[in-house]
Amino acid sequence: MNRGPSPPAVPGGLFLGVRGEGIPILRRLVDRVLEHHRALREGAFAEERPGLEPATRRPAREGGTGIEAALEDLLSRLERNAPFFHPRYAAQMIKDPSIPAVVGYLATQLINPNNHAYEGGPATTDMEIEVVRDLLGLVGFEEGGRPAGWGHLCSGGTLANLEALWAVRDSRPDGPLVISRVAHYSWKRCAAILRIPRVIEVEVDARLRMDADHLETILKQERPLMVVANFGSTGTGSIDPIAAILSLRDRHGFHLHVDAAYGGYVRACLRAADGSIHPASVVRENTGMSEAVYGQVRALEGADSITIDPHKHGLSPYGAGSVLYRDERLKGALLNTAPYTYHLADRPNLGMVTLEGSRPGAAAAACWLTHRVLPLTSEGLGAIVGSGLRAARALHDRTAGAHHARPLHEPDLDILCLVRLPPGTGALSITSVNRATESVYDRYSVGAPGRPALILSRFNLPADIAARAIPGLSADAPTLTALRIVLMKHWLGQADHAALLREIGSAVLES
Repeated sequence: MNRGPSPPAVPGGLFLGVRGEGIPILRRLVDRVLEHHRALREGAFAEERPGLEPATRRPAREGGTGIEAALEDLLSRLERNAPFFHPRYAAQMIKDPSIPAVVGYLATQLINPNNHAYEGGPATTDMEIEVVRDLLGLVGFEEGGRPAGWGHLCSGGTLANLEALWAVRDSRPDGPLVISRVAHYSWKRCAAILRIPRVIEVEVDARLRMDADHLETILKQERPLMVVANFGSTGTGSIDPIAAILSLRDRHGFHLHVDAAYGGYVRACLRAADGSIHPASVVRENTGMSEAVYGQVRALEGADSITIDPHKHGLSPYGAGSVLYRDERLKGALLNTAPYTYHLADRPNLGMVTLEGSRPGAAAAACWLTHRVLPLTSEGLGAIVGSGLRAARALHDRTAGAHHARPLHEPDLDILCLVRLPPGTGALSITSVNRATESVYDRYSVGAPGRPALILSRFNLPADIAARAIPGLSADAPTLTALRIVLMKHWLGQADHAALLREIGSAVLES
């Protein structure tokens, strides 16, 4: 049977691997980094002879707080972490950083540049500007085929959200912040910090996407400062109806911010090598993405500002978030200066328009090198992201008709939430479903006794939303507990690890 073209192959040799198979590659690259750095230091002010700091030539002590002993203590403590790198860890949004990202970060960390002012990190400031240009192109902020707008890196999505809300608050008339009921917790915190007195929550549908009809009802009564749409909610990875929200934006004039901290890089699955956008049929063949989700991913380009985290699907180490803006005028709300920095007036001083001051140039270098090795296209980074999407779709399809479990939603991205069903055919209640679900979670969680074969997380859902997701559910408790499975490890979407994906499904389905 002809199954059509195969999805893009995941580029090889770019990860440390489940068993550390990539360690020899990393060792070779790190040796090159250290040799280059030695030569860099040796050549600086070469006319001076050694002897400026004789104390530094004393050997480290063998015991006590000597570096070797302290390092062994550190390594021992690190063993207490869960195996975040392994595909059997499917609990939180933690992705193994790529080898290019690790090498780029290490090489730059040895120099320790600060991307606050240009003179604090000239090379890495230029890299950050190039990374932002990549991201602007990725999300579709373009004019005439070239990236348009502006932005910068930051420590993570929370700081990106806070800054965007700050910039908009100081640029537009007062009004409430409007968010989804399943928006990230940081939005309410940001509103409190910025003294925005009202936050209005929009209802969600059975798939935990923002209800555009309810939003329209709110807009008939309110003039929001900002509406925030989810593009990969933290709980379920749901993507709000961006196209419908854009239509409301055009009629009501609010600022639309899209929180794509988790899901933004999925747009790489749509981009061909020449920058054009693949049709929905090609993307579905490659990733399993539905046409409805495809339409919202395309619509991302209409947003006014976007949060997107390279330290999630962008394969970079923490912390590397970013915020992107379409309107250059928003810089005015953030602009600052100081008499002791920003001396190179003819060069870009990113700290003048960022909420954070000091920012690691190493994060910019890690993103830059990753983007050079893995371009933001369907054949590059999109092949890795798409692999996780296929895994989530496969797990959903396997469990959708099961007697012992039920998915809460179809996966928009690579997160799937399921509940375990109690035995028998009686009426379902939240209490009985929670009891059955938690019995699975107790065996497959970080806190499970022994060494669990899988590590999953859980998601608590308000009773009224749970009733939409599971028709006929009796709301006899305030929250429903679901198993939350994050399938962002790209191995799970490949044939070599199909058995492990089936094992994850069996853990949920076993009687």
